[in-house]
Amino acid sequence: MPITIESDNLTDVSVYRVGKLGRFGARDLNLRPGTYVMVGSRDGYRDERLEVVVKPGSEPIRVTLICRVKV
Repeated sequence: MPITIESDNLTDVSVYRVGKLGRFGARDLNLRPGTYVMVGSRDGYRDERLEVVVKPGSEPIRVTLICRVKV
């Protein structure tokens, strides 16, 4: 299933069970149905965690993952 992850080119993005994706503005992935945990990390900022459920036959998913809260 298609999914688009948007970020800010400053946040390192990882998707559990998929791998580290690095820094980017937007990235398209094709994921199998299931539950995925996405984590964004950036030095000096709180990590952001997002859980996404990919269902068979669903519409394309678009999520934003950006670390915004300074520590």
